[in-house]
Order: sequence, then structure tokens, then C-alpha cells
Amino acid sequence: MAPVYCNGCGARADEYDNFCDRCGRELRRRQILEEEVDCSPYIDHSDIAKFRYDNNDRLVDTDRRLLQEALTLVTSENQWVWRNAKVSVYGVLVRAVFYSGDRTNKFVVQLNSEDRPTHVVEERGWRLWFKDSFKTAWGWLKDVGSKVAGALTGPLAKLAIGWWS
Repeated sequence: MAPVYCNGCGARADEYDNFCDRCGRELRRRQILEEEVDCSPYIDHSDIAKFRYDNNDRLVDTDRRLLQEALTLVTSENQWVWRNAKVSVYGVLVRAVFYSGDRTNKFVVQLNSEDRPTHVVEERGWRLWFKDSFKTAWGWLKDVGSKVAGALTGPLAKLAIGWWS
């Protein structure tokens, strides 16, 4: 977590302390930043970057990394996905929701068990579901096709080499 500094004397304090060791003042805790951002007509990386820039002094490093993961997520998909989408970012001191349209495509950015930022698709609209299903089926067909082709070409190649020599 980020270090805590006394507002009176500026001394660094332990994050678990309630009072400053040097001057005795009560330490003010950081509050959780909760915000919903309407990004209409679609969620764009500039919306998340602006949020990150505007709240930079209130964010800890972990929350900055989560927002960076949200930026990466937004740039990795086509623009039509973000016209009706919702991206929820759950961090140490941030609970941010970026949304546009009907919010049919729902994504969550959070820390995994190893404290690394990750994103999860919570809900897919019909168009995104169809695209992902097609990609999965195509990958499966490619794998099966390559195994069948490999199984057929192996014995045929041996026959051809045996015939040639």
C-alpha cells in the first residue's frame, strides 16, 4: 500500500497507525474513490486515461496498474464491442465503472490470486458471444484438421520416399 504522511508535520507514518509519532496529530485516511463514468457513444482509451490523469494523486500503484489493464482491454477489442459495454474496475482504493449504451457486454478488471491485474468477461451480448463462439470453433477445427492432415501425410510420405528410392 502507499505510504501515509502526516498532514501536520509531513512525517511518514505506518499505514496501520492512527496518530503521527512526531506531532501526535490524527492521520487522515485515504477514501475509496467510487465513480461511474458515462463514456457515450462508446468506451475509449481516452476516457480511462482521463480518469487516471484526473485522479492520479488519489490512486495507489495497484490501482494504476488495474486502470492500465482496463486500457489494454479497451484497445484489444473492436469499437463495436464498446458501444454497449460496461467495464468495472475493482482496486484497493478505487471502484470505477466505465459504461456506454445498453451495457450488454460486461467486463471486470481486478487482481487475481497472485496480485496481478486481470480482466474477466462477466457477460456477453449476442454479437460478442457469436464472435467468441466462432473463434473457438475455428480454433478447434484447425487443430482437428492439422492432426488429420498430419496422420495422413506421414504414411503417404513414407510410401512416396520408399517408391522413389
